[in-house]
Amino acid sequence: MKRLIVYVILAAASMHIALIYRNLAFLSIFYGQLFVVLLLAILNIISICHLEIFMNISENVVQIGQKIHVYITINNRSIFPTGKIEVKVNSFNLYSGKKEATKFYGSADGYSSAVLKCSYITKNPGNIEFSIKKVWSNDFLGILRLPLFKNYIYKYPVIVIPELYEVPVFIGKSQYRYIFENEAVQNSFKNSGNDTNSENRPYIVGDSFKDIHWKLSAKTDELMVRQKYGNFSSGTVFFLDLGTVKSDYIKKCFIQAVLSISTSLLYNECSHYICWYDTKLDDIAESRIEQENDSYSIVQECIDKMSEKHRENTDIYILKNMYARKYNVQGSFAYLALNTEFELYVNDSKIIQYDYNNLKESILSTEVQL
Repeated sequence: MKRLIVYVILAAASMHIALIYRNLAFLSIFYGQLFVVLLLAILNIISICHLEIFMNISENVVQIGQKIHVYITINNRSIFPTGKIEVKVNSFNLYSGKKEATKFYGSADGYSSAVLKCSYITKNPGNIEFSIKKVWSNDFLGILRLPLFKNYIYKYPVIVIPELYEVPVFIGKSQYRYIFENEAVQNSFKNSGNDTNSENRPYIVGDSFKDIHWKLSAKTDELMVRQKYGNFSSGTVFFLDLGTVKSDYIKKCFIQAVLSISTSLLYNECSHYICWYDTKLDDIAESRIEQENDSYSIVQECIDKMSEKHRENTDIYILKNMYARKYNVQGSFAYLALNTEFELYVNDSKIIQYDYNNLKESILSTEVQL
């Protein structure tokens, strides 16, 4: 814009001098300036019509403080080289709600491509979504700056996780046998070819009304519930009691503790379920954790649930009973539970209340035995 203003001033000065002094040389300069601007505008428009912009991000998951590498590809399908291409990329952090804009500059020769590289340093955990906001094309002198009127739908979410600590976990032989036996049972249900396999039982307070078998209830004059087995659970269960947190710092520490415990279980070859109470569904929700990316995927969901205000913690034993009732788990089963007061329970026993102000040492000081 500054160069355009200077150019207009020079052109106006040339015309002014030509009119006052009746000087044909300055008049020629003025017409030459108009011709140059017109030529640059035509070349810029041709460049815009033959430009393609692509964005790619190599990372899907990064730890906080690490770099996210953003690649912008400028594909020029015209015979003429481009001027300076300006690409504005927006990043929106769903955790902090903050928006940031980064500008990339580059150019491409005729019938060629150029790749612009940039590193984005992560500062907060959560999901960051990158998208191309605007693209401008400048002429060779930087006088005219025209936008590309194209819709770019490139959106790349990247999960940013906090620093993780290795929790001392001890898995007993009986627990490994329990996991193996229950996995065999689960596979038998899956291999039956009927994931909706169910039987009926009397209604228990706390059951979802969605599961009530109304026709059978009308015949028996008693509320009957469909007991489903398609989601039969096995192995260790990790309950999250998602109450209200007082600050974003505490929220970050809670997610840090959850992911540290979950990944430590995986390091000890203990696949598990992460379960929580979903207020919108009014039911237990679960996520199967078999690899690290599985646990990372629930980070944003946890953030959303903890954003609810004026909510008390649910009793851990209520969560356990709801889970057992929903999946018809008979007898005892191995479980862990963590609430937003940072109290960790293992198999009905509270073993520690983590100090979120000194989370690393607090986590490393206590062994979890299953």
